[in-house]
Amino acid sequence: MKLENQGAKPTGTIGKIIGRLMNKFHTSLYTSYLNTKDIPDNYRILDIGCGGGKFLNYLSQRSDGFILWGLDHSKEMIDLSGQLNREDLKKGRLKLLKGSVHKIDIANNSLDLVTAFETIQFWPDIDIALSEVFRILDKEGKFLIINRYPKKGTKWWKMANIKSEEDYKTKLENVGFCNVSIDLNFKNGWIITEGEK
Repeated sequence: MKLENQGAKPTGTIGKIIGRLMNKFHTSLYTSYLNTKDIPDNYRILDIGCGGGKFLNYLSQRSDGFILWGLDHSKEMIDLSGQLNREDLKKGRLKLLKGSVHKIDIANNSLDLVTAFETIQFWPDIDIALSEVFRILDKEGKFLIINRYPKKGTKWWKMANIKSEEDYKTKLENVGFCNVSIDLNFKNGWIITEGEK
């Protein structure tokens, strides 16, 4: 697999290295978010594009009341996440799903929070994926997107399938989300979008 595709689906030995690097690179995103949010201890949470599983690990440390899911379409990332979170897997409080965001193997109205850290630019059909997220969230459940917000014309901007604040809001509202909020002050060059079912 070409190196530029490894971000979308880390594969093989190089993919495992990238997964570990992503765990380190995204640490400040995870901790910054968790430090600003009060998440109820009984929440059922899915991390889409869970990669090496670091955010799931932080959630587990935050509260032993959380019921956790991780979804990734890379076997290597599921394996890596499983290694990091083996105790939670053994206890049954974490389930790891290898599969597509376009068809998530979770029942309707099952979750309180779904997160997506720097992954939506890799979703081939953003509308189908957002509809799936909406389907699996319970009433008043929240969807959190944290993504790069690059300047127009840059390489990252060209990769993005949602390119503006208005696009984020419109995409979420089109599948049924309400109370959509945008935060550009979280971290320089990043955007937080939250929607509620």
